Amino acid sequence: MKPYLLAAALLAATGLPVMAQDLPDLREARDLVFAEDGAVEWEVIPHDSLSDIEIATLEQLNQIQPQPYYAAMAIAPDAGLQAATTSLAANYHDEENARTAALAACETARSGGEACVVVMVIRPEGYEEGRALQLSSEATQALRREYRRLNRADRALATSASTGQWGVGEGREAALEACGAEDCEIVIEG
Repeated sequence: MKPYLLAAALLAATGLPVMAQDLPDLREARDLVFAEDGAVEWEVIPHDSLSDIEIATLEQLNQIQPQPYYAAMAIAPDAGLQAATTSLAANYHDEENARTAALAACETARSGGEACVVVMVIRPEGYEEGRALQLSSEATQALRREYRRLNRADRALATSASTGQWGVGEGREAALEACGAEDCEIVIEG
C-alpha cells in the first residue's frame, strides 16, 4: 500500500479527522436542512401506560405550545405523563440525540419502577430520513440570519450532537468557541 493511502486509512480507522473534508457551504446547506421557518410535525408513540386522554394531550401539545425540532418526550410508565420524571429534550440536531437526552433526564429523575420510554418525537415539517445534514430549529434559523451575514470566505457553523448547542463565527475556531461544548464540530463552512 502506498504511504499516503496507508496514512489516510490509519487516520480514518482511528476516528481522527482527515485533512480535507467536504463540508457543505451555505447554499448546499440550505438545500439539505428542513423547515427553515421552524414548522414541526410530531409523532405520538403509544405506550400501554398512556390513557386515551394522555394520548390526546400529547397530540395537542404542539398545537398549544410548539416545541422546536428535534425533540423527544420520555416518561416513566409507572409514574404517568404528569409526573416529575416526564422529560422533554428539545432543539437537538437530530432525533436520536433528542431521544437519548430525554431518556437520560427521565432515568435520572426516576427512582425505581419501569425504565423510561419515549412517547413523542418532534421533527421538522417535511422530515425525511438520511439527510447528510440535520440542524436544530434554532441553528437552521441562524443559518438564514447570522451565518449568512458573515464573510463568505471565513464563516463556519459548529454543532454539538450531545447538547444541541451550536455556534457560528468567522473561522473554525470562532464557531467552535461559540458552540461551547466539548463535542462541537464544524458542519458548514463557506
